[in-house]
Amino acid sequence: MTKDIKSPTPKREQPGIGRSTLINLSGLLVPTIVALITVPLYLKQIGEVRYGVLLLAFTFLGYFGAFDLGLGRAVAQRVARQDSIEERNHTFWTAFIISGIMGVVGAIVLYFLGQWLFSEVFNIPTNLRHEMVSAIPWLAAIVPITAIISVLAGTLEGRQAFLAMNISQIIGVIGLQVLPLSAAMLGHKSMPVLLASALIGRLLGVIVLIASTSHMLPIRNLPHIHKPDIGPLLRFGGWMTLSGMAIPLLSIIDRFFIGTVIGPAAVTAYAVPYNLTQRFTYLPYAISTTLYPRFARNLESDQKKLLNDGISTLVAIQTPLIILGILIMHPFLDLWVGSTLASRASPVAIIFLIALWINGPAYIPHNMLPAIGRPDIMVKFYAWEIIPFLILLYIFIKDYGIIGAAIIFAIRAVADSAFCFIITNSSALSSRLFLITAPFIIVSATLSWQKHWGALTIIIAFICFTSSLYTAIKIMPQFIIDASLKKLRSLMDSQGN
Repeated sequence: MTKDIKSPTPKREQPGIGRSTLINLSGLLVPTIVALITVPLYLKQIGEVRYGVLLLAFTFLGYFGAFDLGLGRAVAQRVARQDSIEERNHTFWTAFIISGIMGVVGAIVLYFLGQWLFSEVFNIPTNLRHEMVSAIPWLAAIVPITAIISVLAGTLEGRQAFLAMNISQIIGVIGLQVLPLSAAMLGHKSMPVLLASALIGRLLGVIVLIASTSHMLPIRNLPHIHKPDIGPLLRFGGWMTLSGMAIPLLSIIDRFFIGTVIGPAAVTAYAVPYNLTQRFTYLPYAISTTLYPRFARNLESDQKKLLNDGISTLVAIQTPLIILGILIMHPFLDLWVGSTLASRASPVAIIFLIALWINGPAYIPHNMLPAIGRPDIMVKFYAWEIIPFLILLYIFIKDYGIIGAAIIFAIRAVADSAFCFIITNSSALSSRLFLITAPFIIVSATLSWQKHWGALTIIIAFICFTSSLYTAIKIMPQFIIDASLKKLRSLMDSQGN
């Protein structure tokens, strides 16, 4: 007797927001720790220029994530609302097959476009140019894998199976970072070998994702396309595809401009602080990922409370972290990548951090819009801003180098955030929170430009940081403070016993 997959399955108890956020945060922090270890080793093993070309290749690959047709987010949104195993299987398999087909199409496009860009457009040394052209097939082979990963991860996200999702993705990301480095340490430093190693690393993650999805969905059917699901998935995914094309263009094109106008060494000086400071988006990403399936299922009144609490929590937690990052950025980079690169990278990093202080809380309304069925809103905004952004980016890079690129990044981050807050009616709350915490950011940024710190500077920095911590407690939602105190008392009682 077989199980009737048409009947609704018993509803799984929703994991706590705090626990899910910590799981999602851990899934981001583990690969970051690996990256902190591997970047200096990459620079030592293959050199700054070759590493810059490798970063350029991965940046180029990132744009082709749009070939999943936005189906990862579409699946997460639909699966979060579905209680029937049959419905979830229809949604999953339809998205999986379509994304696989589009991934192959993306690989073909990348192959031919990459041949032209790396041989004719990008300003890279001649010997590396030939190596990179011969490595394009390996780079193209990663595109279908990336498309499939998106659907698998989206399915687990919709089921709120965050532990399984993060373990699977950690394995894949670590493989992507460690295997090319291992090849370089063994003496195989050519671009084809490095990218082939990256492909193997990605495959490891896919294997674990498939096993996790099979259990958590759970998979009950053979692969098939369910025609009634095609339209809703592609309509939702179509907007997410446009968003997926616009976001890489807006977020990644700066490195293409820098590589073309200045050269690969400048890409490294820009990409290293960019990649480092993007770690500060982990908490916003973790919280917004946790809330996404909840936004999809909940009533409007519950969505508004989730939105306001999410924004307040992020401003409260992020502000002291951003201040600490600004204050220690230059000495950290000096120790991590050396004084020469640090002198160019630290001003760029500080500009990024100030931008992320504003942009981080905007992750909540940004993620809420597609969850409630409005993925089109941000895409329309991107369409308005993209041309002015590209024009200003080129002008500022040409006139001010990588500092100019960072300034334009910050301007765009503020514009995106303001729109998200306004369109979700959360601008009054966010403005009040930013006005309260802005003085601490201004003071820390001013102190960061001083080359030599005396006793007075250290005292001011300490007062600035501790004051931001006190302010963070004051603006934190009360239920989070109460829950934290309850956990702390429980821990102390267990230690006493």
